[in-house]
Amino acid sequence: MSLNYISLNHFRNIEALSFQPSADINIIYGANGSGKTSLLEAIYFLSHGKSFRTNKQKLLIHYEHESCIVHAKKQHLNLSIPVGISKNKQGETQLKIQGQASRKISELAQLLPVQVITPESYELFFGGPKERRKFLDLGVFHVEHSFFNAWRQFNKILKQRNALLKSRPHNYAEQIKFWDVEFIKVADQINIARKAYIERFNAYFFDKIVSQIPIFSGLELRYDAGWKEDLASTLKANFERDVKLGYTSKGPHKADFSFYINGHSIENIFSRGQLKLLLYALKITQNTLIETETKKQSILLIDDLPSELGEETMTSVAELLKLCQSQLFITAITAESISAVVEPIQREKKMFHVKHGSLTT
Repeated sequence: MSLNYISLNHFRNIEALSFQPSADINIIYGANGSGKTSLLEAIYFLSHGKSFRTNKQKLLIHYEHESCIVHAKKQHLNLSIPVGISKNKQGETQLKIQGQASRKISELAQLLPVQVITPESYELFFGGPKERRKFLDLGVFHVEHSFFNAWRQFNKILKQRNALLKSRPHNYAEQIKFWDVEFIKVADQINIARKAYIERFNAYFFDKIVSQIPIFSGLELRYDAGWKEDLASTLKANFERDVKLGYTSKGPHKADFSFYINGHSIENIFSRGQLKLLLYALKITQNTLIETETKKQSILLIDDLPSELGEETMTSVAELLKLCQSQLFITAITAESISAVVEPIQREKKMFHVKHGSLTT
């Protein structure tokens, strides 16, 4: 299931553009500011309903227009499934799947599993736990089918609990005890789904990936559920603290994971190039699991592939991408700068040159 047609209208600096990508590898090259990253951003927007570059959604719309539109067709067996998304400057979003209006971004996300690697993706290691939870939960969302409803239900309960902690109405302690029963039940469901996913993730990652890259030898993934031992006891023990803070300090919304080598955090051991290599390994593992479990081809967007990769690391990235069956969209200033990575991969390749928001083959 790959995108076989993509069109953009009034998106960023792109007035109008359409093309037919390869189901395998698409190389998009051109000068800085030509629109390469905007093209990847549009594909991400089609799946996630938001940008990976900015929280200011108005910036996605060409300054001379009131709205932007991204439309595509996804090939599945003999079917071509049209999907589309538009957003106006008032912040309103419209979605369409097979010509039918939809109100749920989650439906597009299920249909189009999309991940992105950018020069700023180091946030996965150096940013707060939120970035790592986003990465983890993207995989759980696609692979563990009970997760999405449980997570949505949990957020409603968490919002209610936090409101009580902040406003402290009459008899709020008893009200919180009532909500805690559901809080604990749904939190356990989320934790079970996450742990089941991590078990699958580890099986592939350590067998297929770590064994191929010598610098990953001794790597260990540690998962933190967001609380220790019994959650009911944890909530009770932290109740007074939570009242002072005005929010819930323990639970699945505080989950995290980290990597260690021989007991040392990788952030203190790995160079930036090695961290970038680990990032590729994580994204490729996640896409592979999604494809194995859902039978859908996923999409991997790689912006500015040569960034901070030395010759040896480029060779390792090529080896990792050989294991990847995702539809790839890769940007670089010149096609020659990534030839060492893409040429060894025995898959169909299409090349597109971007200049001033226009695309040529």
